[in-house]
Amino acid sequence: MSERFFEIVIKDLAGDISPQEGQELQHIMSEDTVFARQYELFRMYWAQNHHDYIDGRQLFENVQSRINKLEKEAGIAEMEPFMEPVGRVRRLGWVSGVAAAVALLITAGAVFFYVGNRSTLIAKSTAKGEKSTFIMEDGTRVTLNADSKLEYAKSFPEKSREVYLTGEAFFDVHEDAEKPFIIHTENMNIKVLGTAFNIKSYPNEASTEATLLRGAIEVTVPDNPSERIVLKPSQKLIVHNTVNHDSTKTKSVAVKNVYPALTTMTYFQQRDTMIVETSWLQNKLVFQDEDFESLAKRMERWYNISIRFSTTGSRQLRFTGILEGETIAEALHALHMTENFNYRIEDSTIVIY
Repeated sequence: MSERFFEIVIKDLAGDISPQEGQELQHIMSEDTVFARQYELFRMYWAQNHHDYIDGRQLFENVQSRINKLEKEAGIAEMEPFMEPVGRVRRLGWVSGVAAAVALLITAGAVFFYVGNRSTLIAKSTAKGEKSTFIMEDGTRVTLNADSKLEYAKSFPEKSREVYLTGEAFFDVHEDAEKPFIIHTENMNIKVLGTAFNIKSYPNEASTEATLLRGAIEVTVPDNPSERIVLKPSQKLIVHNTVNHDSTKTKSVAVKNVYPALTTMTYFQQRDTMIVETSWLQNKLVFQDEDFESLAKRMERWYNISIRFSTTGSRQLRFTGILEGETIAEALHALHMTENFNYRIEDSTIVIY
């Protein structure tokens, strides 16, 4: 890993990255999938191991001990402490004790995933405009929506089946009471035994959603892991995120204003049988009173295009409808007929003005 990549990852996880550095980080990951994968692993590890008040000395001792234990199991000589412990610190910040803690934590994360876990990680992914269905080794059926990625170990350990999702996926989990199935996303952790549900967790979107069709799932959020929310069939849990229009996160991992909202599945019309949350499985892009900015993000993934707004007013336009088989030109024409906006198509980029 390059020193520069390591440096800006630490800044990002510590919540002190600038917009320019955020763009630089995105560029590095878009150019090299290895860096993108490492970032996802670090981010997930940090999400489950940080907290607001950090006792630096105890943190370093615990993590250093864990690294040494994992490396000893892998046959690597025990390492000497490479960072001095720090005293109690309160706030996250670059060149602070916590920034050093982040560096040590993500190093521990790398050791955990690449040394301690001897099983080979399997990565299933889809590009924009694609969907994919596959059966995991345990019999679980997964359908990935466009621009999504699922990672999991080739051989699950004895006590659990843990996977890591970025994007959207529908799971039909093979029941195994002795080995619960756990999905980790940036803002939710979902634990199940055997059930069918949809998870949507795209980076830099306004919310993360878990929608249950049958069975039961237990959801926790990283900011409050002690609170466990159990969903019943037809219920949906929404965790609201905080993002900027420039597609950089206002807070990298620990979103302070995250709060869960329990609601029910959305039907397109009253007494309709079509569920909006899972309509993508039937190759339908369904939107109900959705703002243009949110719809544009979904259209980008659906059509493998880029949509840019040159005026802010168009972002707040709201639409209701179904797209099924239309080209991007036909879709834009249909939207244009219902709301007052202009657009032009420049190769694979749409400019809204």
